[in-house]
Amino acid sequence: MNRICIYFISCISLFCFSMDANAEPKKELNMIDDMCQYFPSAAQTWFDGGGSKQLIVDGEKGRNRSYIETPNRKVGFPVGSMNLRSGNTCDDGNGESGDCIADPALIVPQLSISTEFTGVDGAISEFSDVTIEPGHYTDINVTGGNPLDYAQVTLLPGTYWINRFNIGGYTEIHFSNIEKTVIHIEQLGTSGYILYNHNAEPDNLLIIGHGSSSNMLVAGANILKAHLYSENNIALNGNVSVYGAVTAKTLKLYSDSRIIGQSECINPSNDIQLVITPTSGKGLACDGIEIDFSLVDTNGEVIEGKGQELQVTSEPVATGDRNSACWSDDGNITTPECNHADDSRFETVFPSSGPAVVTRYIHSKFLNSYNVSASVSSENLTTTEGPYEFIAKAISIVPSEGVDGSDSNQVAGRSYPFRLKIRGKENGNGNMLNCHIIKETTDIDVTFSNSVLPATSNESIEIKKEGSSWAEANKSLSISFVNGVAGGDENQADGSLQARLNDAGKAKLTASANIQGDTFTTSEQFYFRPFTAALCDQSSTLPSYTDELNGAYLTSGTDFNAYLKAVNWIKELDSGTYGNGIPDHDHPSLVCSQTVTPSYITHSEGSAKLSLSSQVYYPQSGAIGVITVDGQPIANFNKEVTNENQNLSTKINWNEVGTLSFDVFQNDYFNRSGFNIPSTTSKVGRFYPAYFSITNTEWDYPQNQGTSEGSFVYMDQFFKNVDFQVTAYSALDSEVTNYAQFNNELKSRFSLVGEYASRLNISDVDLDETHWNDKAVWQVTNLDHAVMWSKKEGVPSFGNRTTVVDGPFNTSEHSSSEITSLGLKISGVDPVTFIKDQQSAEAELLSQPDVRYGRMVLDNVGVASGQSVSVPLRVEYWDGQRFILSKDDDAVMFNGSYHYKQTIWPESDKESTAKLMGTGGTTSGLNSIDLIAEPDNHQLREQIRFWLCLSEVSPQLSEKHTYCESKPSGLYLQPWLQFNWRGKGDEDPSTLVTFGVYRGNDRVIFRGESNIIGTSN
Repeated sequence: MNRICIYFISCISLFCFSMDANAEPKKELNMIDDMCQYFPSAAQTWFDGGGSKQLIVDGEKGRNRSYIETPNRKVGFPVGSMNLRSGNTCDDGNGESGDCIADPALIVPQLSISTEFTGVDGAISEFSDVTIEPGHYTDINVTGGNPLDYAQVTLLPGTYWINRFNIGGYTEIHFSNIEKTVIHIEQLGTSGYILYNHNAEPDNLLIIGHGSSSNMLVAGANILKAHLYSENNIALNGNVSVYGAVTAKTLKLYSDSRIIGQSECINPSNDIQLVITPTSGKGLACDGIEIDFSLVDTNGEVIEGKGQELQVTSEPVATGDRNSACWSDDGNITTPECNHADDSRFETVFPSSGPAVVTRYIHSKFLNSYNVSASVSSENLTTTEGPYEFIAKAISIVPSEGVDGSDSNQVAGRSYPFRLKIRGKENGNGNMLNCHIIKETTDIDVTFSNSVLPATSNESIEIKKEGSSWAEANKSLSISFVNGVAGGDENQADGSLQARLNDAGKAKLTASANIQGDTFTTSEQFYFRPFTAALCDQSSTLPSYTDELNGAYLTSGTDFNAYLKAVNWIKELDSGTYGNGIPDHDHPSLVCSQTVTPSYITHSEGSAKLSLSSQVYYPQSGAIGVITVDGQPIANFNKEVTNENQNLSTKINWNEVGTLSFDVFQNDYFNRSGFNIPSTTSKVGRFYPAYFSITNTEWDYPQNQGTSEGSFVYMDQFFKNVDFQVTAYSALDSEVTNYAQFNNELKSRFSLVGEYASRLNISDVDLDETHWNDKAVWQVTNLDHAVMWSKKEGVPSFGNRTTVVDGPFNTSEHSSSEITSLGLKISGVDPVTFIKDQQSAEAELLSQPDVRYGRMVLDNVGVASGQSVSVPLRVEYWDGQRFILSKDDDAVMFNGSYHYKQTIWPESDKESTAKLMGTGGTTSGLNSIDLIAEPDNHQLREQIRFWLCLSEVSPQLSEKHTYCESKPSGLYLQPWLQFNWRGKGDEDPSTLVTFGVYRGNDRVIFRGESNIIGTSN
């Protein structure tokens, strides 16, 4: 054995694998038989871990359940190697569920393939639609699209070698449903909303991860129809659905992920048969006899076509007869198309998807009978039916007023006119393809009969002759023919003969008549579809509010039940005598009040599958988000209508807010191109947020208070900024981005609440509904330098504002600090709450502000006459018991030139020229040197009170003989540091400066000299 190791420097990873150097490498797994060896069940391993946990299935029993659907709940893992956490980890596909069962017999051999990661074709990175050819790539990275327009990626069939394969965004990846695609990868990553191979079969796509580092992580809302094989680990996480099979060393399923076993290896096809219908028939050669070739299972159900080749031949019944038949696609043929023996046979293919049915018309120039043989060589099937007899003369049923491009297409419950024509060739001679109306004028007794499928229908075709009432088409009527036509003339119907079926289905109307001794019978096949389909409540519309103030319907992300209803013709919605079978306008309330079309169900002749689509109706440019229907993305949902579920509800969930419009429809009913059941658009809403959550609270403090960025604020001081943020969520905990586009009157608004909320100057207007941004977030953006916590008001002193100390609030370093509970209260026209599934109109903010009562203090000083002196300055705050130094404050600024002064002595009524000078700021709450008191050069001794101005308003302004040097501005306006120093109200800090304080015998003291000490304040 040679051991090969490959190093990738860029990602510092190593993977090793072993191969027999003499062994022939295994070829690509292009056949089902090859793959079945490695994918015998929905999930298995190739590794015996010796007791380690190799299969982990997480998730609850209900919501977010992860599980594996596989026959008999068996998976290919060693006994004891599974960690199953819900007790409900496997389904058997027949309605039974329980824990998965380890079956070591399903463990597979390790796949051995020589690798070819050459990267010679380079890398591909795309953000839009792209088609990729097979090759050797270092990287393929595709991301793009949006919920309304998925990026379209097509990988052509063949073999790919890709080192790194990453798909993201909203992307559909298409593969061939006829030829196989094999993708070899070293790394696979998916995230977002990815649809792999969703229109094709899992057996046609194989993804193989090579190397010990070949971990496959599939996350997000992904759907994969493929088989996955890894030499290491595979993990499915999130709303991931794998339709196919998975083989890995270890396998993990988390959070609403699932593996649905789909493969010819797991669910082999039933034995199939080739069927020709009808098995015999009569008709005019010019019209042809319609024949269907179908592949059915043992239950008689038409199977899905896979592009199998069909060979058909026809032979005259009479031995030796050399008159050949010919074939057309639609019953129209010309003589040149029916001249050669080769025209008696044809080859075609069954559809590669959809019912395996091929329809053709057999014709002949002669009054012959033919047997028809058909074969499908790939399935080793052959069958023969007949005879198919061509006659010279017949009554033809010619319908009118058909819908969707064919007069054979009709609408359940709507009447339509028809004519009876005597057609053929009078003498039965010549080219029978050239038939015409045989112009006889007479009354003929015509016997009608009908058959309707499904057989469970309680309705029959009814006919009405002018002047008569409606009657079941199982009786004889005397019909007047004029020039070979009844019910009109050669060119058009006159409405004197009408038919209808008050049900959906495939119905045959037969008419028999005896004309001049010969009995002629003709049949016409009709297809009846429902008139329209809509999404409804049981017998009415679902709530359909948009911007009405009382228009709340349901919280986003909450399941609601709806009914997909297909109904009969409604005359009020289809103008004209017969209408065109399509509603003139949407009228969901009228549609939803109808009973369902009873036989619009899947039966042997056709499938009833209603699809559902949706768009955001309100707000107009809203995001579609994620809509799930019965647990599937809406894009992948269709409801196959059966007797059992016809009147059962469908569960729908939308993770956004607003109003949706829904369309319910089916295209190509009975596999007939263009035979579409049109939708009546219905609106459902208004969906509103399930809950709100405070997602950010920021108190931005002035810089250099507490920290360089700021960590506290003084009362009456503006915060640098205050930011509250609230996010709106669905019940699925996703953000509802459409909410910001609601009309303002529909959006929620907030108010500040809590014991101290009134101390903050934040009004309800500041927190109103105008602050919702363009998504799901409400954010206050207008409170920059605008919010303050006011000081507690006391009784005014001498008419001046007087505050009372309290606090501190939310200051961590003081045990006496009071903790606040400020919060937001929410209100709105729709129900609002801060707690999902509960009523809670208030929520506490994520943080509380650190707020302190502060003041500035100036010390009293004295100095010898004629000298200047420094005035010590400090900042303090109330700690709950006393004022202490605000040692973390490096922010306070001062300018001595902004001051008021008052002479205390010797003459209080005279202005001194003494002054304060100096500028600076505090460091650790102190400044002892920068504020200078300068003396009056003309006064030898005096005492002056200086106020350092912090505000344009202060009680000293009204006192006599108080002089203003200069008023403060800019950074020096700091009114939050005023204090009620003298019992006259909150004022600027002041100092008493005494010029003329002497030491020892600096001066002779005379007897009787007053104010010797000179320090009174």
